[in-house]
Amino acid sequence: MNSFTREIWAIFLLVTILGGFFQCSRMDYLLYLSPWENHIQNAADWQGAARQNIQREQYLIIYDPADVQSVLARHIVEKIFRDQKKSSQAVPFYQQVAMDSRCQGVVILTSRLNAVKSMPAVERYVEQGGTAAILRNLQSESMPAGLMEKLGVSAIGQELTVSGVRVPGDLYLGLQGFAFDSNNYSCGTTRVALAGDAVTELTAADGTPLIWSHRSGRGRYFVSNARERDDKNHYGVYTVILSQLNEDYIYPVMNMQLYFIDDFPSPVPEGNFDRIYQETGLRTAEFYRKLWWPEMLNNAEKYHIKYTGMIIETYGDQVKGPFMPLANGEARNNLIVYGRELLKSGGELGIHGYNHQSLALAGYGQERLGYVPWGSEADMEEALRELKRYIEEAYPGYQIYSYVPPSNILSPEGKRAVKKVFPEMKVYASLYNGLSTATEYFQNFKINKDGTYELPRISSGYTPSSEEIWEAYNVINYNGVFSHFVHPDEIFYEESKDLTWALMKKGMRDMLADLNRRFVWLQPATASEGAGRMQAYFDMDYRIERSPQGIEMYVWNFNQPLTFVLRSRKEIASVKGGTAQRVQDNAYILTVEEPEFAIQWAGEGK
Repeated sequence: MNSFTREIWAIFLLVTILGGFFQCSRMDYLLYLSPWENHIQNAADWQGAARQNIQREQYLIIYDPADVQSVLARHIVEKIFRDQKKSSQAVPFYQQVAMDSRCQGVVILTSRLNAVKSMPAVERYVEQGGTAAILRNLQSESMPAGLMEKLGVSAIGQELTVSGVRVPGDLYLGLQGFAFDSNNYSCGTTRVALAGDAVTELTAADGTPLIWSHRSGRGRYFVSNARERDDKNHYGVYTVILSQLNEDYIYPVMNMQLYFIDDFPSPVPEGNFDRIYQETGLRTAEFYRKLWWPEMLNNAEKYHIKYTGMIIETYGDQVKGPFMPLANGEARNNLIVYGRELLKSGGELGIHGYNHQSLALAGYGQERLGYVPWGSEADMEEALRELKRYIEEAYPGYQIYSYVPPSNILSPEGKRAVKKVFPEMKVYASLYNGLSTATEYFQNFKINKDGTYELPRISSGYTPSSEEIWEAYNVINYNGVFSHFVHPDEIFYEESKDLTWALMKKGMRDMLADLNRRFVWLQPATASEGAGRMQAYFDMDYRIERSPQGIEMYVWNFNQPLTFVLRSRKEIASVKGGTAQRVQDNAYILTVEEPEFAIQWAGEGK
């Protein structure tokens, strides 16, 4: 065989191999070759630490047991301290309590300051270098003689309602200069005039002081001069105030940013959508493939995002079996092509449902959404079994760990059905905040008794409102979680009638850029990775020893690096057992990698 013939055969073989590769890439053979996996971490390799007998940091809470809002605030503050692995003692305002050197700070949850039996002791505590936080709006008739001046107040007026937010200082983590005007976000407060040496930390849009601090002797008072709102923003507000009770306050956070794409992969709407076609000249399927999905992948790379895509098989309204395999081959192709690209970008797949009918019997307000209630739990299970077959055919052996309920509605029957058909299910992701009268599935961050995780989403959409962003940033300050979701078809919604694709794209980029600028330390995570971080956050424990030279932390029950927030203005000279990243003048992000972690202060602290 001469050299020319060998070259011809070489070219032929190369073309054949490449042709086969590209043909396979269009089909699902490669799925059998690719080890697609989720990221649940087993909490098996515990690390231990000595000195577990060191006492937890202790804080005093004074509240009014006859005041519903005071009791509610007490429960919120106690939960924050529990999450932070700190101790607190709650006493009624009419009870005398002694404060010794073990007390790290005082929290007062009543406006009846003249009736607080321990108020003279609190004032002495602050004068001697302690910090006290008053988390109720002030009332002139309930102010003890001489206390108003110590709080940095020169006059107290009438109660009023204010709206909007301004953050002039660095009380919050990452929010210096944050502001928005909105009549939809309001709170009750008391009009006050502050002394010239009071430091304003948070105001309403019109400048009304809502949070301020004031020196008194060697210590400080913080005042949150606002009535409680009917939402969970107080977890963030209270956390940032509590973080000032000690000049070197440390607390753990989960450290994760989560992005869910609901209804994706899913059947792509056929034909043209007039607004999309007029703006882009593309049919709906072309818009998904050529504009929307490339933009999402570009954002994932540029802003370090890991998507969790929530699969849906059909948009039909069938709620009674038999549930037949989908005849639409294009939908299956979308599951393979889009799902594979999502996985390759570092994301993972979860489920939204067989269809978009919320897994709930009658009585959950489905009618207002045009949904059909399910007749029984058995029907839900049958539909989910068809969904499981659909996924298994495209992704053999792939484990599904996360579930997002359609329209965030989920009944106990629906939850049982999901767990029965997908026994490996770990994460339920719905909503964090909402009205108490609503029928949606609202969650707190928690681990259930069966080992599953409640991992709520905080914000949503390509152009989220200022109120939503404010709420999301409060949660980051509370426990270090940013959790957001979008849909691929939001531009078709009635709520989006005044938006264009260009505006939605810009809105998403602006949100992501602002988040990355303010919270550069947040780490991307999929839903199952988030479950692992939540497990580590709740399972670990730690103790702290302080000295003029620095801080020593002893940490145990952890199998991955942990993140802590340190609120301090001191300069760090060195760190042992991890790292410290300064993120603003009065805050560090600590990464703890060893059971013994130590900080040495610079300058006089050496």
